[in-house]
Amino acid sequence: MQPPDSEVIRAIILGVVQGIAEFLPISSSGHLVIADKLIEETTGHGFGAGSMALNVALHVGSLFSILFVFWRDILALRHQPRLCGLIVLASVPVAVVGIALEETIASAFTEPLLPAFALFFTASLLLIGQRLESGSQEVERMSCLKAWLIGMFQAVAIIPGVSRSGSTIAGGMLLGLDRTAAARFSFLLAIPPIAGAGLIKFVELRHNVEPTISFGAMLAGSFTSFIVGYFALNWLLKLISQRQLHRFAAYCILVGIATIIWRLPVVMSQQEAPATVTEMEDARVLGAGIQTSPVRQPAVLLRRMP
Repeated sequence: MQPPDSEVIRAIILGVVQGIAEFLPISSSGHLVIADKLIEETTGHGFGAGSMALNVALHVGSLFSILFVFWRDILALRHQPRLCGLIVLASVPVAVVGIALEETIASAFTEPLLPAFALFFTASLLLIGQRLESGSQEVERMSCLKAWLIGMFQAVAIIPGVSRSGSTIAGGMLLGLDRTAAARFSFLLAIPPIAGAGLIKFVELRHNVEPTISFGAMLAGSFTSFIVGYFALNWLLKLISQRQLHRFAAYCILVGIATIIWRLPVVMSQQEAPATVTEMEDARVLGAGIQTSPVRQPAVLLRRMP
């Protein structure tokens, strides 16, 4: 059993990672998986099954950062029904993918190797988006089809290692939005899925009789994510206007390479490791049970000869 203080400290560390990585186009979920594994190997403790719950809590902290920075835009939505409709429409793909692939997505948060490869995809999107940027369209004039396609970019970003902000901003730029408009729509688009995932996870935790992570740790991580995210988001908005996305692409490539060098030998050695004594004994007993089974033996005897 790990000390509660240790759990809170690690949650705060991950809150800093989330606050920075959620808004910078470098994939917060991918960095959380990598950072959690690094902490586990360094301290001997990881969040394990609680990683997904903590991940949602940290994203809720980021959500409040968005609400604070874009509060004027959010209030203005009361008088912009068409923009509200575009946000809802673009949120449908990520909701469908998230519900349909929930278990598969959760398993992707256990090993940093997948996020490492996904970071290369993020880097490609950033480079392509900045290279092919040519539009000056405002969000309010965007078509429903373009909103849906940006929503598809967000749905792909459900994979840890694919940046949500990076993919939606790059997607918006590729579809004709200017950089500022793409960033604005990207962060407004983050509100429904983060709020929905947070609500669902909160309901699940209320009915979990044996929580895998303490409420205090989730609260500390979420608050840290909010504070750090507030400053990171304001910084990113300035960087986008200066065409600096290629710098984040280079960073994603470096982190991806470093993580692959670190984790690939470990994963390969685990796959090639010989079976333990217990596994061999279980296999021997299972094999013996199949050979002496009173159900399977007659099936062999009754097989017709050619």
